[in-house]
Amino acid sequence: MSSRVVLSVTAGLALAGTIAVATPAHASAGCAIAPYGLIGARWAELGGEHGKLGCPTTRETDIYMNGVGWAGRRQSFVHGQMAWSPKNGSKLVVAAYSRNGYAYFDWKATDRNWDKFLVRWTSPADPQGRQEDFVGGNRGKAWTRQRTNGGYRWTLKGCDTGVFGSKCQRSWTVSVTG
Repeated sequence: MSSRVVLSVTAGLALAGTIAVATPAHASAGCAIAPYGLIGARWAELGGEHGKLGCPTTRETDIYMNGVGWAGRRQSFVHGQMAWSPKNGSKLVVAAYSRNGYAYFDWKATDRNWDKFLVRWTSPADPQGRQEDFVGGNRGKAWTRQRTNGGYRWTLKGCDTGVFGSKCQRSWTVSVTG
């Protein structure tokens, strides 16, 4: 069921006053935990319980940068993780997952179009990691061939290219592993 249909049905029931208990709009009969909010909406776009991430294995949790300032929220799934990083865009949700020998990183939707994105990833096989520039916009996807049976940890930030170099966002997104 598309997210548009789910939202329409939910809105119709709410208007009719038949909802007694708030149920997440992205609830799934096959998952014990139902994602909600921006993470739930992106999870539904990625196929929900039968999609790239599978069912949630944890509830959303607050993430603090360096143990101090609040940075966003993260949720784990059978095949990866998703995180909401409001410091990088009020609706920015990043997702990481593994499938068929590749590790994937997906992001959508920043508050604005960037000239480019910096994407970093590390793994147990490559603890120093890599960083690459990707074409800008407000969404994107990166992937790498898996060279380890451990997960890949991914982060992202947007940058604008200027005459004297790039001006990038101050912080990286909340990291996700997939």
